[in-house]
Amino acid sequence: MHPNMRNFTAPYVFVEYPKWVTLADGSQIIVENADEEAAATGGDDERETLMAQARELGLSPHPRTGVEKLKTLINDAKECQS
Repeated sequence: MHPNMRNFTAPYVFVEYPKWVTLADGSQIIVENADEEAAATGGDDERETLMAQARELGLSPHPRTGVEKLKTLINDAKECQS
């Protein structure tokens, strides 16, 4: 195999779960899958709703835009329309 351990390589395999997630109150828990993460954080539904509102206003935010930034963009767009 390898003549010495300095030349050793191993394939990297990414595994997303289990992982730590931070809750709204600042505490952290370990989740085992995407469903548990969505239930624990509750952020997916709010974010998806905000993305839909932004698109209705004619905005095209980046898919990774966070909840706070989306709220700011939507509020700014509503102020400009008024």
